[in-house]
Amino acid sequence: MRVKNVVVAVAFTLSGMVVAPISASAEGTHLSQCTHNALLGAGAGALAGALLSRHRLRGAALGAAVGGVGTYAVCSILSNNDRRRVERNYNRALDSDHRVSDNWGSGGAGKHLIVNRPTNAGNGCRRVTATITDPTHGAQQLPPETYCRNSQGQWVPS
Repeated sequence: MRVKNVVVAVAFTLSGMVVAPISASAEGTHLSQCTHNALLGAGAGALAGALLSRHRLRGAALGAAVGGVGTYAVCSILSNNDRRRVERNYNRALDSDHRVSDNWGSGGAGKHLIVNRPTNAGNGCRRVTATITDPTHGAQQLPPETYCRNSQGQWVPS
């Protein structure tokens, strides 16, 4: 039983690492790593599900679904252009230290974004949270992002 608990702890640690961006560039936000993170989340969920269930295969399938579906849902509604637009609005909110709202698209494909006012994340860094809404998927919470200023004074994901 102790070995099982250690493996489960490792799986949860890996699933926590899933949301960490791979790099600190403008393309290193959680949004740009969305598909990669969904796959890692599904893998960690499958491992935890298999270890915690008497029915290993069924537990792994359920764990994979729970581990990957939330991130995949966000991936499925955001195109690359949408992600770039969201990241630009994150920067607008960081620069102004205010809530930002944006709409794009038209008719049944229109999207609405609300980026909340950034909060202090310590060490001069700021945390940004946002919600995107579209007619098909409704409101979706985007992964929270932490930005810090680089040596040129620009906000970069950390």
